Formats: sequence, structure tokens, C-alpha cells
Amino acid sequence: MLLSQITWKKRDMHKKADLYGLTDTRTVQSSQQLDTLLNEYQGIHPRTKKRFAGIIKEY
Repeated sequence: MLLSQITWKKRDMHKKADLYGLTDTRTVQSSQQLDTLLNEYQGIHPRTKKRFAGIIKEY
């Protein structure tokens, strides 16, 4: 569930960045929401650094 939220939010952020630019409030807000999800994931799975790195790289 959390991984699917991360994937969806990442795609949403990229779409907003493409549409509005990297510094637009909507893009920054989406990025902050993604950060929150990633921090939550890392808190739940602190020893899965390789998997975490893979999540960040894929897209």
C-alpha cells in the first residue's frame, strides 16, 4: 500500500514539474508529500536501504 502511494506521488510530482516547473508551489507541495511518504517507508523498513534506493531511482 505505502509503496503504491510512493509510486503514485512520484508520478504526480513529475507531472506537476513538467506542467508548472520545479519551483511552482504545486510541485514543491507534491515533493514534500513524497518526502513524507519516503520517510514513513524508511521508518518502517530501516534496513532495506537497497530496496529504498531502487524506489528512488525507478521512474
